[in-house]
Amino acid sequence: MAKKLGKKARKFARKNLQSAAKRNRKIRNQFNNRRPRRGGSGAREDGDEDVPQRVDDATMATNDTADALIDGLEFPEDDIEIDADLSDSDGYLSEDPGCPYYSDSEDGDDVKGSIMQDGLDRQNDDMNLDVEKQKRKLKKLLDKDPEFANFLEKWQSELESYRSKEDSDEEDGMDSMDDDDDSNDANSPNTKILTTKTISEWCQLVSKDPKSPALRNLLNAFRDACRYGVHSDSPSMQRFQSTRLFYQIISFVLSESDNIFRALLEISDDANKGQIMNLRNSKKWQPVDPLLKSYLRNSLDLLSQLTDNRILSFVLTRLRASVVLFSAYPSTSSRLLKILFRLWASGDQSLSLSAFLMIREVAALLPDCLDLCLTKAYNTYLASTKLVNDRNTKHIDFLMNCLVELYSLDVQKSCERAVTSVGQLNAILRQASKTKEKEDLRKIDNWQYINCVNLWVRFLCCNYKDYNLNPLFSQVLQVIRGVAHLFPGTRYLPLRLKLVQMLNELSTCSQMFFPIPSLLFDCLEFREVSQKEQTQKTKVNFSSLLKVPKNLLKSRDFQEECVLSAIQVLSAHFAQWSYHVSFPEVATIPLILLKRLHEQTTIESLHRPVKRLIDQVNENKDFIERKREVVSFSPNDKASVDSFLQEEKSSGNASFTRFYASIVENRQPRGRKTL
Repeated sequence: MAKKLGKKARKFARKNLQSAAKRNRKIRNQFNNRRPRRGGSGAREDGDEDVPQRVDDATMATNDTADALIDGLEFPEDDIEIDADLSDSDGYLSEDPGCPYYSDSEDGDDVKGSIMQDGLDRQNDDMNLDVEKQKRKLKKLLDKDPEFANFLEKWQSELESYRSKEDSDEEDGMDSMDDDDDSNDANSPNTKILTTKTISEWCQLVSKDPKSPALRNLLNAFRDACRYGVHSDSPSMQRFQSTRLFYQIISFVLSESDNIFRALLEISDDANKGQIMNLRNSKKWQPVDPLLKSYLRNSLDLLSQLTDNRILSFVLTRLRASVVLFSAYPSTSSRLLKILFRLWASGDQSLSLSAFLMIREVAALLPDCLDLCLTKAYNTYLASTKLVNDRNTKHIDFLMNCLVELYSLDVQKSCERAVTSVGQLNAILRQASKTKEKEDLRKIDNWQYINCVNLWVRFLCCNYKDYNLNPLFSQVLQVIRGVAHLFPGTRYLPLRLKLVQMLNELSTCSQMFFPIPSLLFDCLEFREVSQKEQTQKTKVNFSSLLKVPKNLLKSRDFQEECVLSAIQVLSAHFAQWSYHVSFPEVATIPLILLKRLHEQTTIESLHRPVKRLIDQVNENKDFIERKREVVSFSPNDKASVDSFLQEEKSSGNASFTRFYASIVENRQPRGRKTL
């Protein structure tokens, strides 16, 4: 008689025998061929997906350079063990056996069960028919060949003995698996089926008394709901009979858990991190600790598994009320932020907003997480701005505004990071200016570099008046001017327009004058357009371009877009200084250049807008000169100069103000207001 295999041998057989290997390959193939989530290429561990990126042919050549750039601009992140606080159990809580369980009596579930049973009955009938056909064929064969019947009887007895031996080995193997891997299943409630009536009863008990034993049962049900649908053979799939039950559990637990835990801990709605940390040393915390761990852990698992953006937004909205509770588990907070920043960069407007609101809540209520929030937000923004096209410009602008708001929570700390980032930008600029090599120039002529500069410009505009940010201001100004002079020529006019727009914003927030027209007019030199090129239609959108392709340089649409975009930027520049006492001097040289452009332009459709700008600037110049003739102060009297025409400026009824408003209104429907 063959010797019975030991425990280790049976484990080896389950993992390495041909049938087990075939089954494992099948499972792996199913997992690898699974549909990816929301534009991603699969999921990482802990649900952290790569930020989706669109790659087109025009930018494939610069991907390696962009990757090198992001390594130089990113802030280093500290690697934290994300499950350190929650790895002491599998998430199940010991339940009170006295809590009620009700059998399935709901109409909807009965209908579903009957439908499933009807399907199984039909399958059984088909299988029985096939078996009867095979039996009839076998009987004909036995009647035809009696020797074959003797052969079957001989092997039938051997097959039965082999099956009985295999069954005994399988039972021993299952016992060893239970002993080794599933030691916690004895306490798990997976053998009990959940119904709508059961969950409703638990919800009522918990609502009446948060200390009710039903809370543990409800949190266990919430744990299974967070894993519902992940694996077809998981215990959670066996406990749930309908998706309605899933929504019932998720909705109640997420909506009421914050109030329940605050009642158990006896803390108010405005509790801070200090109060939570003090509670951890008290006896009041001990019975609540496993419940809170289960709730937070399962909530993060739910965020990692969900793919529906509307449900994700709902979960984030409900979890935002419990942000302060995450302070009790620092590594859990870091895992939460890891998920939040992935959702923030997802591209869905509602989901990104919900994720950012929770990020801001974490940064505001948990001071220890502020540095991590600033680092991850900046690195996520850089990764999201790697490629820019017509579809994601609004999302990138939204990310920039969110990042500025986050960095404005602690301006002094953020200023240190901004100075470090701008120092990196300056180093890249100095290297490119020194070598003029194509590889170094590409580190500047890309969206990550320009969007990074634009980020700190936006940060300065929001905080310059309230804080002393002069060192950062001068460094950013130096970078903008250096980049503008590094890329001359008409082909880089979209880049010049963006830099000029940044200078306009800095000028508005600081009330400093910058010679903006000189950065534009050296690019506005076009050759004569032929009749064929005038009729050729090409769509040009500067909002998603830094450098114009060579095949568009000679097109009429490109030249028209250049002049109209320059008129808008110059109009914004003149509108800022239209009430200043020095406007006549500011407008003298630009007027000369505008008149020269008007004479050289061969495109008839551009004559009118250029001439209109010239007339409006001349009219405002004459208006300021008339007002200057009746004043008695000198240019050295700064107070009088600052108060010049303040009443007219507050009313906003001047001719040039109305002209600039019409320019913005006419250009905005074409989607080119943001340059």
